[in-house]
Amino acid sequence: MRNRFFQGDILWFGYKTTFLPYTRARRAIGCSQYTFAKRLKNSLDAILDSSYLPIRFISLVGVLTACAGFLYAIDIVYGRLRHDIPFTGWAPIMILILVIGGLLMLMMGIIGEYVWRIYDEVRGKPNYVVRNVF
Repeated sequence: MRNRFFQGDILWFGYKTTFLPYTRARRAIGCSQYTFAKRLKNSLDAILDSSYLPIRFISLVGVLTACAGFLYAIDIVYGRLRHDIPFTGWAPIMILILVIGGLLMLMMGIIGEYVWRIYDEVRGKPNYVVRNVF
């Protein structure tokens, strides 16, 4: 696979880990080829390879956006009925953008959940690793 987080896979195997302190020597020649962009990509791979939280975050933002649209619609209708404030031209457009955008983000989060579960099954990782066999 192209976007594997190898360090996470090693830790997942369940082997005992320990910290080995050492003093790193200065580089004798040249500079590191491991640029900031490569480090950023590795960090994103670590987050996206082992966590479904970004997908759930998208769903949460969608729900909050749709709720904001509904609350804004209630505020506009309340202002119209109670205080006789006329609808301005941008209010219905903002309500539609918030509600439809929020629902679309929620739907994308649901589709992302399905894709994540399919991906998790395709990886074929067992539910557990046997440490000792007697």
